[in-house]
Formats: sequence, structure tokens, C-alpha cells
Amino acid sequence: MTTESIIMFLGGIALFIFGITLMSDYLKKASGNRFKTIIDKAVNTPLKGILVGTLITAITNSSTGVVVLVIGMVRAGLMTSAQSVGIIMGANIGTTFSAFIISLPIGKYAYAILFVGVICLFLKNKKSVNIGGILTGIGMLFLGLNVMGDGMEKLISLHPAATDSLFQTFSKTSFGGTMSGFLFGTVFTAIIQSSSAATAIIQKLYSLNDPANGIVTLSLRGVLPIILGANLGTTLTGMIAAVGGNDESKRTAWIHVVFNLLGVVVFMIGIHPYYLVTQMIENKFLSPYSMATIAYAHLIQNIVSTVLLMFFIKQIVQLTEWIVPPKNDKKIELVFDEKLIEQSPGVALDFIQKAIFQLSTLVYEYFESTRNYSFTKNNKHLEEADTYEMIIDELDAKIHNYLIKIIRQGDMSHESEDLSKYLDITKDLERIGDHLTNITEFFSIRYDSNHELSIEGKKDMLNLYNLVDKMFISVKTSIESGYTYLPKDVLEIEKEVDILEENARLNYLQRLKVGEFDFAQTSNFTDILSDIERIGDHLNNIASSIIDPMQEDVKYTGLKKREV
Repeated sequence: MTTESIIMFLGGIALFIFGITLMSDYLKKASGNRFKTIIDKAVNTPLKGILVGTLITAITNSSTGVVVLVIGMVRAGLMTSAQSVGIIMGANIGTTFSAFIISLPIGKYAYAILFVGVICLFLKNKKSVNIGGILTGIGMLFLGLNVMGDGMEKLISLHPAATDSLFQTFSKTSFGGTMSGFLFGTVFTAIIQSSSAATAIIQKLYSLNDPANGIVTLSLRGVLPIILGANLGTTLTGMIAAVGGNDESKRTAWIHVVFNLLGVVVFMIGIHPYYLVTQMIENKFLSPYSMATIAYAHLIQNIVSTVLLMFFIKQIVQLTEWIVPPKNDKKIELVFDEKLIEQSPGVALDFIQKAIFQLSTLVYEYFESTRNYSFTKNNKHLEEADTYEMIIDELDAKIHNYLIKIIRQGDMSHESEDLSKYLDITKDLERIGDHLTNITEFFSIRYDSNHELSIEGKKDMLNLYNLVDKMFISVKTSIESGYTYLPKDVLEIEKEVDILEENARLNYLQRLKVGEFDFAQTSNFTDILSDIERIGDHLNNIASSIIDPMQEDVKYTGLKKREV
């Protein structure tokens, strides 16, 4: 019987965690990418962050999921660790919502909710499927809670002496008793990686108290340190999510740890007033041993901790910067986190936008090195160009593969235009890199043969470079702005590039005709002009994609329309 009771208890925990995960997943699907938009607006002030963190966590019923998502966004360079503080604080408040759901007296309807949910899952309508998933999750959640409670009751009845001794240890008001409960809550939550599940178990245990029938489990005084321990134990998931990430994501995980730890310390010191306030709420507004009592205790601790510590956000950030010192490297380390695709494909797309801007910056720097090498025989510029070529090829491959994984994630119909645009822009930037490689190779051969361009040839090439440079800056500005700036000037400049390239060819042929130089000496000059002009074509291509991603054709370039 003991084995059966333990299996029932563990099975109940599994059902509960599965239910809350399922509900959270379908709530995210139902919300689409609205959370991404909301989070984007929450980074301005800590107060906005707290409100948004509370709202999103209350809706998704997963503070761990929200914190991991925020760490993923920081890891991707979409926000800084300092900007994440408010959202993390809010997530701690929002997680108490699940404790209030659990305290609702609807456990007896678990099977009915589960039945309706499963029926909805088989409907063709997308909204019905999402509702079905949410209801199925709720049904599983309460079914797991019931099974878990039955298992605990049987264990208590089978081993009254052992369970009574354990509960008395946690319920002691001494320092040892308080620390025992705190450590148990911390370790248990760290193992199951769900503060909601840990809190639910405590709520169920507390509600099993029935002194009239001789059933005594955890006292309210014994419950509170365990709840505080659960608040600290849940930070382990964030630390795991930051493993392998950049320093900013590691600092974000530490912010979660520091904030929760400081809040726990405050309430461990003031455990007696905490107990008195919670007991007063139960005596005045609730029935004895109500699961809602624990929900209120959880809410009080997180609200008070947030209110107290929101005035010390700057100091918390400074402490985490001391733990994980910032590096002098100004370049953002791009981490292509595949978990981000699963958590929020929309956020993953935002990351891709940032990655494409970094790619465009690298290609522009490659362009500058190539231009410098075109006029000056300096091996430093050649070495720079070779380095850029290698980095660009690697980054281009990563962006392309990441985009394909986002596409395969499914349910991206609303973002299909962005996906197509990003694929096209990445390909054009990669092709620009190829043309720059051609130019550096041409000049490397020319310099090895001691062949110099004529003054007129250099002048024509410089004019072409200058026009393409204007196009490049305009395109880069557009990408950096999130495509809010439309590079319409690029379309006009590209026409000038075509005319200038044609004139440069004619000038070259005229100089060749009058015998200013050998054809063999400058046989690749027209190829150089062509490569620079083709760079302009690809920049025009990018500009056209930004202005109208579903274009029929790319104006002025003669390039064929894209397949989208």
C-alpha cells in the first residue's frame, strides 16, 4: 500500500505539471506574438516592466517560462539585463495567480473540464483547438491535484507517526525548524523546476488538516518557510537557461537569483509578522486551512518584496555586474538560441532582425576595407577583407539555418512576409560579400603584377564607390531602424550607378583605343566596374524588399522577381 500511495502521489505531481505546462503552451499559442509586442514596450521603465511581467505570467501561469523567455531575449541582444529587472519582478507577482486558480473549489469538475477540452482539441477551428488545449490543461491540473491529495492522505493514514514527526519538524518556530522548511522548499522546487507545482503540493497538504478527525499536517507557521524556499529554488531554471549564453544573459539570471534571495531574506527575518498577517487574513476572510490562505501568503511576499526592492534596481544591477563583470568588447555576441524559437517564434524573428543588422554592418566594413585596398596597396586592408569574408560566410549560414528552423516551427502565417524579406536580404548581403571578394582578388593579382590604374580609371571607380557607399548607409539605417525608415533614395541612386558604370566603361574603351595602356595590363578593370555596379543592384534589391516585400519585380536592376 505504501508503494501504491507513493506512486499515486508522484503520478499526481506528474499530471499536475503536465497540465500546467499544457495550459501554458496553449495560452501562448492563443496569444500569438502579442507578448513580444507587450514586452517590447515594457523596457522603458521598471514600473512598466513589473506590470507587464505580472500580466504575462498571470496569463501563461509560468514565471519560469517568462524568466527563461526574458533571458533568451537578453541572450539574443533584444534587451539588456538592466531592462529585464522589472519584468522579472513582475513575473514573481504573476506566478501567484496559479495558486489562486488551484484554490478554486472546482476540483470535482476536473473530469468534465477534461472531457470538454479533449473534444475541442479535435475540432478544426484554430481558436477551438487553443481553448481545448487550455481546458485540457486545467482539467489535468485539477485531476493531478486530486490524485496527489489522495496519495498524500493514504501516506498520512498509513504512517501517522512518521508523517507527524516530519510535519512537526517543519512546523517548529525555532530557527532549526524554519531553516528545515526553507531548505526543503528550495531543494524540492529546484528538483522539479516548478514553483507552481511546489506551491500546489503545499496548498494541498495544508488543506488536508482536519484536527476534528485527528489529521494534522503542516501548520501555517510551518508552510511559510517552505513557500519562501520555493521562491528561491525556482531561480535554478533561469541559471540553467543562461548556461552557454553571453554575459548579459548570465547577469539576467543572477538578477533573478539576487532579487528572490533578498526578498526571501527580508521575510525570513520577519517571519513572525508575516505569519500574523497571513493568519489574520485567514481568520477574517477565509475558512480554516483554506488553500487560498497559501495563495495570499505567496502574493503578500512577492508584492512586498517587489515594492521594497524596486527602489534598489540600480544597486541590484551593479551587484550582478560585479558577479559577472562586463567586457570591453563593444560588439554584441550573437547566440542563435533554438529554445527561443520554441518559446516565442516572434521574438526569434526580432533576434534575426538584429542579426541581419550585424551582418549588414560587417558587410559594410568589408566594403570599406575593399575600397581602401582598391586605391592603396596595403596588406592590412587585404587581411581585414579576408577576415570579414570568413566571418560573413559563417554568420550568413547561421542566419539562414535559423530562419529555416523558424519556418519549420509552423504557425508563422502572419510573419510569412517578414520571413521572406529576411531570407532575401540575407541572400543579397551574402552576394555583396562575394562581389567584394572578387574585387580584392582582382587587385591582389594586379598589385602582384605591379599594374596601376590610370588616374582617370581611379577617378571613375571612386565615383562609383561613393554612390554605392550612399546606398549602403541608407540600407543599413533602414535595417537598424527596424525597417521604419524606407530607403527610397536607394532606388534613384542605383539609376545613377548604372549610368556612371556605363560611362566608366566607355571612358576605359576610349583610353584603350588611343593606346594609353596595354589591354592585358587592365583586362580586369571592366570586371571591377561590373562588381561594384552589381553591389549597387543588390543594395537596390534590399531597398525594394523593405519598401515592398511582395514586389512584382525589382525596378531598375533587371533582376527577376523573387519567389515568396
